[in-house]
Amino acid sequence: MKPFSTLLYGMLLNPLRTLRRGAEAPPPGWRHTLGLLILPWIGFSVFTSQTLYQIIPTGLPPEGVPHPVGFGVYSFIALTIGSLALAAAAHWLAELFQGRSDFDRALQAVGYALVPAWLGNIAAAFPWPYGNGVGLALVLYGLGLLLPAFAIVLGMRRGNRLGHYVATLICAALITFILGWLLIDLIPGAKPAVRFGTTWFI
Repeated sequence: MKPFSTLLYGMLLNPLRTLRRGAEAPPPGWRHTLGLLILPWIGFSVFTSQTLYQIIPTGLPPEGVPHPVGFGVYSFIALTIGSLALAAAAHWLAELFQGRSDFDRALQAVGYALVPAWLGNIAAAFPWPYGNGVGLALVLYGLGLLLPAFAIVLGMRRGNRLGHYVATLICAALITFILGWLLIDLIPGAKPAVRFGTTWFI
């Protein structure tokens, strides 16, 4: 598995080359990808962002801020569910769109592509509007990288790539939203006393 700095540099500045090199190597098992790539990145992202939120004022009243530990646990679980849901949906839909149905490779593609998005979660902790703007841009960039990631790693045909990508995002979003909505009520301290809009859920 690539070191954090190498993978971050590659996915930010030369993502297609990084994805091709990953696809050329024998795919690691999904447990290997989850334990050594996805979970460490999510843990780093959540811990750093929650630490920054404690240092940098959010501008919200105290009743609108969730408990850092509760929300950190929720974020870690929700992001993990989202990653697994993306990989599972990409895997299940691959044959329908004439691609390679392989959960190990699908999870590898998700782990690589979402590195900028997890970095965006950290950037969003900085003051508005720069933090939010940079964070949103990195999240959208990471989600956009899923399109070439699925195409390269799962061998999607050119005419089927967009359909597979859109269907995967829709399925994963539904799974993550439903389970995330349940989790926010089950984990103590994960939700604020007063919800100001929907930004607390994102």
